[in-house]
Amino acid sequence: MPELQNGPQNAQDFIRALKASSDPPQPDGPLKIDIARHAWDNAQLYVPNKSEAIAEWLLSRMLKEKSSPRPENPICDTKHWQLLSDILLPYNAANNDDHVRTHRAWLVPVLARIPVAPIFVAYFNLLSTSRSVDGAQCALVFRCISTLWPLAVPKFNPETLLECFGAIVRLGVLPDASETSCGKLQVVHDFRALSLIVSSYRASLAHSSAKRKLYAIFLRQYLPWWLHLASCKPKSEVQLPSFEDDIYNAGIETMFGLDIIRQAADLKLDTSLLEALEAASREHREVVLRCLPHIFESYVQNLKRYKGALFSQGSNQASGYLSEQVQRASMTFYASCDALARSGADDASWQCRVSLLDVVERENLLSTKDEEAKTLLRGDGDLAIEALATTRDEQHAARSESVVKILATLTRIDYDLMSTSFAVVFPRLAAIHGSGHSALLFLRLVLESDSKTRNLPVTIAHAAEAFSVQHLERIPEGPQAVYEHLSAGVLTSLPFLDDLSRVVHGFLTPGQVLEIIRAVSRTLQDAYTGYLEREGKVAADRGDGPRKKRKKDAEPADGTSKHEYFAVSFALTARLLVVVLRSLPLHTVTDDVRMEAERLIAEAYFAAALQPLADGLGNAKRPGMRGWQFVLAGALRLHYGLARAPGLSLPGILDESVSSALLLCVSSVATTSELVVEVFRTLFHQCSIGALGPEAVLNQMLQYLEANLSSNGPAWSGKVYALSSHADGGVAVLHVLADRWLPYFDIWATPAQLERLVTVFVNINLTKGEGSLVAGLSARTILTRMLHDAQFWELGRVRDIFLARLYEQTAPPDGIDIEQLMWELTDEHLPPAIEVAPPLLSAFEVLALTPPEYIPRQLHIDFLKRGCTADVVVALAMRDASDGSLTPHHLIVIREMLCRTIGYLGVLENIALEAYLKYLIGDYSMVQGSSDLTSVTMDLVEICQSMLVKTARKGNATTLIDLIHRYQQAYDKKGSYVTVRASLLLIDAIAQTSSTDFPEACIAALRALRKQMFNSSSSLLSPDVLAQHESLDSILLDVWGHVQVLSKWLHVQADDLPRIGRQLSSRLLSRRANEQQIQDLAPVALSILFVELQDNQIDHTEEVEYIFVAYLSFARIYGRSGTVNLESRLASATRTMTAETFSSLLDAVFDALPLNKGLSVQDVASLIRFSTVVMGDAPEGTSKICQTHTMRCLNLFADDERFVAFPALRGDVLDFLVTQCSDRPASLRTVDLSSLWSTLRALLAGSTEHEQATDARVFHGVVNVLSALVRLRRDLVLNTLPHLGFVLRQLIACLRSLRPQLGAKQSRLVMDTLPRWIAPAHPLTSQESKALARLLTTLTTKTMVRVHGPAADTHKPESLLRPFSKHAAYVLTAYIEVVNDPLCVVSSAIRKELQPGLFALCDMLGEHNRDAIMVSALDAGGKATMKVLWREYEKQRYVGKG
Repeated sequence: MPELQNGPQNAQDFIRALKASSDPPQPDGPLKIDIARHAWDNAQLYVPNKSEAIAEWLLSRMLKEKSSPRPENPICDTKHWQLLSDILLPYNAANNDDHVRTHRAWLVPVLARIPVAPIFVAYFNLLSTSRSVDGAQCALVFRCISTLWPLAVPKFNPETLLECFGAIVRLGVLPDASETSCGKLQVVHDFRALSLIVSSYRASLAHSSAKRKLYAIFLRQYLPWWLHLASCKPKSEVQLPSFEDDIYNAGIETMFGLDIIRQAADLKLDTSLLEALEAASREHREVVLRCLPHIFESYVQNLKRYKGALFSQGSNQASGYLSEQVQRASMTFYASCDALARSGADDASWQCRVSLLDVVERENLLSTKDEEAKTLLRGDGDLAIEALATTRDEQHAARSESVVKILATLTRIDYDLMSTSFAVVFPRLAAIHGSGHSALLFLRLVLESDSKTRNLPVTIAHAAEAFSVQHLERIPEGPQAVYEHLSAGVLTSLPFLDDLSRVVHGFLTPGQVLEIIRAVSRTLQDAYTGYLEREGKVAADRGDGPRKKRKKDAEPADGTSKHEYFAVSFALTARLLVVVLRSLPLHTVTDDVRMEAERLIAEAYFAAALQPLADGLGNAKRPGMRGWQFVLAGALRLHYGLARAPGLSLPGILDESVSSALLLCVSSVATTSELVVEVFRTLFHQCSIGALGPEAVLNQMLQYLEANLSSNGPAWSGKVYALSSHADGGVAVLHVLADRWLPYFDIWATPAQLERLVTVFVNINLTKGEGSLVAGLSARTILTRMLHDAQFWELGRVRDIFLARLYEQTAPPDGIDIEQLMWELTDEHLPPAIEVAPPLLSAFEVLALTPPEYIPRQLHIDFLKRGCTADVVVALAMRDASDGSLTPHHLIVIREMLCRTIGYLGVLENIALEAYLKYLIGDYSMVQGSSDLTSVTMDLVEICQSMLVKTARKGNATTLIDLIHRYQQAYDKKGSYVTVRASLLLIDAIAQTSSTDFPEACIAALRALRKQMFNSSSSLLSPDVLAQHESLDSILLDVWGHVQVLSKWLHVQADDLPRIGRQLSSRLLSRRANEQQIQDLAPVALSILFVELQDNQIDHTEEVEYIFVAYLSFARIYGRSGTVNLESRLASATRTMTAETFSSLLDAVFDALPLNKGLSVQDVASLIRFSTVVMGDAPEGTSKICQTHTMRCLNLFADDERFVAFPALRGDVLDFLVTQCSDRPASLRTVDLSSLWSTLRALLAGSTEHEQATDARVFHGVVNVLSALVRLRRDLVLNTLPHLGFVLRQLIACLRSLRPQLGAKQSRLVMDTLPRWIAPAHPLTSQESKALARLLTTLTTKTMVRVHGPAADTHKPESLLRPFSKHAAYVLTAYIEVVNDPLCVVSSAIRKELQPGLFALCDMLGEHNRDAIMVSALDAGGKATMKVLWREYEKQRYVGKG
């Protein structure tokens, strides 16, 4: 190595230089660190104990100069740490541990003379205050600490270790301490050195006799920093998995050790901790509030740990004495924490209180004998109730959510804590904006508790009292706003009303039935009487009442509308209490009580429903008044609910005068849309029971729809109170008709009325309502649902008139000859524009929404011809239209309808195909400027050209040849994008056939087209041009790729074609290409690579590897959802491959699939999708190749469970299985079933780890695989029926959900038996149950087996009914076990949807096997469940009688 100028030449000079008083030792000489570095690196310089001398000098200098300014501080110098690291852990040492042992003899004495703890503390302090972190220097320092600390720590006292621990804690705080992040610890990658220090401190603390001294130092100096680090714990579990737990636990052990919390035995607290927390909260309140619940929980856990040492255990103490003392001590500490949280009223304070109460509930800290704790918790509840009054608006939604969580938690802790305050809680809860999850949870808890204590009448009274006038008037916005606000609240929400109906029907005792009826009746009558009295006073003040009175000149503004509060109160109360009356358990009472109950209900019905209707409609002025409209809407809702109640026998017939007045009320402009909806619903019901003639009602309803139904306004939310205009009312009335009363309309309506209704359907302006599909209900969504409902098409009269009206309105304008019009366009003679009537456009809009299966074939053919005519007519009209009434959307609708119709028919009939195709690719099809229109036009062109190719293969190639000549001229004249794109689609269609299928004239035309395409693209796509041009034309590149495809199809030598695939891909993947350019050109580049792969003169192995690299790179750029274009090109390219090339492609895919080959999980997922796509469009003659690849993939998936454990892979693996089983069932063999069953078992196996959200696609994927096997490969399933039964048992077990309020251990017992893709908080729904039921019913359905060869002709339709009957018992017992699991619950919706499948299993089982499992396999609960199931099965079983 080079000599150091003016450096020491011997050991004496070296030692003298290090001990010199100045640095450098000589003027203009080297620095001491350079001298030491040179001496260490110079093996020829002999210094006795060189390692010891240099290490001692380094440590001494760092210790002495640790307080120097940062630029001069050796602790901040990387050279010092690098030299120390090389001495302690040289890189050329074979074993670092052996090296440390050899140095132990001199290193331990050095550390005894020089304390290293101050050095480390100084470094940590400097690091925590620096703005940036030198990662390389940190790594060196931590390496040195890892070596020195174990040797030096025996000399450190606990105070020194606490100082080191505090310095580490400070690293987790940013210099300004403004954010709750992990500070400098976020950039640390190796925590071993820091963990050594923390562990040493914890060990020393455990054996120290000065714990209180350490506790005082910690509170005084380090508590704020520790709180900052602990507050970011929930966010940093991934970054600092165990190290931060060590820091948190060290702080807890310091504050809550046995000696520290010994005062808890006397129910006293050390005020120093509380004072420290209060001092910290003054500067960083949110940090303290975030940590406080964790600190409280740790305190409780330490109390439970040391309870035997803290509390006396005399023989005279009761058995629960220790637990009670722990509870009291914990609640004493809770009182202090709660006081700290109460010092503020912001959102953080309320969230802290929620978390504190969660700890109280989770740890069961409330003792029944601790009255002080109960008083404290009641105080928390009172504060929460007070806060409810000020958090009703949407701006305080987060705070109101926390407040309601407090109420819910207190209710779970002890129902009696809050039960006395429900009279105040319910009115304030009703006024909260919206129906939040926490509010619904609180109400559900109240209902569950009341159902157990039989206290439902009181809760119902509280809920009804919430709508009293005195509470409504406290909301200042006015009666209308109050009505809308409370209608959107939690007490009128459907989930709460459903829960209320459930508990009333299931838990109301027979002795409470009459009591609740009287209370409800009295409440309804009082609400209506109050309105009448108040309205009478207002009428008298106006001079309209019986007491004439001079109108005051200066009456308060609110006085005129105060009576409307009484009307709102009645309407809301009726909405709530009608649910109670409908749900009464009259089947549980005696006959006498039932008769009395029906009499009381009839009285309430007359007083609160019929009487208000008679009073409100008897005066012609009243229906136009807002107050009376509230009353009438509530009365109609009450009448409708009671008249249609299943357990009641009320007549429900309105007087003729009332019905007539209701009809007149609808025609009034002043009537609100909500009242209109209620009126029509009531009148429809009156017609259904024969109390009213339907003709006038239907006429009025049709008139209302014709006047108000529109798609111009915003979508309706589906809530009646949200109807803001009659336009919304029209949507609501249409929804009521389509959802409930359309079958009655089909029976009642006259032909003229049917015509009017169908005209309304067909003439809806669906274009403007298209954007409101997601926001809510619109005319488009209602019409779409109706047309996709089989019930609509079973209504013969409506269906026939609907189709007739569509046929009438789709007729072309008078005087239009479509064939002549198209030929004029073909000859480039533009005919005059034709006016397009709006009914024609709306008819095609509706036709596009109609499922093609319900339309007769002849009508399809007529609609196809008329669609072509409408296409041309609309395009011509758009060309000259300037008012914007016609848009590209109209053409999109028509052409989408044509594509769907042609796809359904399979043929093109009765249209001038050649003329229409030339029109589509010409300049008159109006595709410019609309990408959606261009896309659907290309789809239509592709279909038409496929028909022409089929015709040409049959011998009639004249039209195809003319089309090819047209494309040839387009390339010569540089035609439009549409024409060029259409020519490429034609080549794609021809490439799927053989050149021997076409006449010679067609082949010659294609050769000329190929030459013209080559000439137009070759000069612009040379390698030099590709390298120079910044922008490339995707169409030009696509043309070039199709030139190569056509050359291969025509067997033309392609030696003159340059290979540009690699160069193009390299350019796209370089830094010069932007993301948009890659997305545009990547599919074309990939297709060119595949075309060039089929060249016999290249190395296929190298080319396949390059294609993989390109595909994976493009897939990374596109992302998971953007690879559709890549996969479409991939599918079209593989269809024309040779078997040898296809085999090498699949071999290369499989070689890269194992997870240990180095590819990322996302890349492996892309390769699985790659396999699925290429095998779905495999070339002819490659079935054995596909079988081999399928078998190898299935074995790989079965051997490595990571393929089903990783969410990024699981979905693609399932897609692969579903595709192979449903689309290629004949390729499956017996040897594949073992791997397939193993993979399905792994997908459904229990797991100790679970994802955050449930992935229901896995369940549906497994069901689809089994369904495909049962339907299409029954021959394979017959040999593995036990496996099928086992998987079915697993699927049934997946339908379980946790029973509410389970403990952690119980929840874990259940979740460990569920797959990892099921989250505890999001169980499977009834949709999954329905899918499983369809699979079970498929077992009894006869199907044909899909196999290759002559064996396919010998199979006949059969089912698994008899073969699977031996295994059906085990599947049924799995269901019974799931239903009777005490820790789980299976919802009624899931059980209901699963019933058809269970009945199919019962059908297989038979009575003999049923009796066998009743005796041998079921306990008492299982037998009861089996009896109920079999009873339901017997009810629906067909026994051959009629």
